[in-house]
Amino acid sequence: MLKVIALGNTLRGDDGIGPAVIDTLRELSAPDLRLIDLGGDALDLLDHLQGSEPILLVDCAKMGLQPGEIRRLNVERDQLNRLDQIISLHGLSFPEIYRLAVGLGPVPPCRLIGVEPASIEFGRDLSPEVKASIPSVIQLVFEEMHLYEEKNNYH
Repeated sequence: MLKVIALGNTLRGDDGIGPAVIDTLRELSAPDLRLIDLGGDALDLLDHLQGSEPILLVDCAKMGLQPGEIRRLNVERDQLNRLDQIISLHGLSFPEIYRLAVGLGPVPPCRLIGVEPASIEFGRDLSPEVKASIPSVIQLVFEEMHLYEEKNNYH
């Protein structure tokens, strides 16, 4: 089963995109997905990276794009330098946690859906641009789920 893991703090505006996507997927009753909301503590991701189920991570990511723009990235050792350029809002960055997991043993296949924020200020809701991206993110999640189901090999 494909794990969809959200990172994000719903109290910090667009940083709440991951949890908002998980909430929407729960409303849609997606039984072929394991939905996990980690909140803002990226270190909790380490436990999941030591498992065997493939991971699709959904997070707000400062990538230098227009607010609400989405990128889907494969996570592999040779791409970590590229991922280092994405600014993390969660203390340790995803590449740092991924490297730590690799140092501890094998990691499952992993992909990232990042959404460019407009604002990550405390006390704000999702910006209109990021809120409007939710249907596109949901579509990407279902595409990833079908890829996994078809091949049962998530690479």
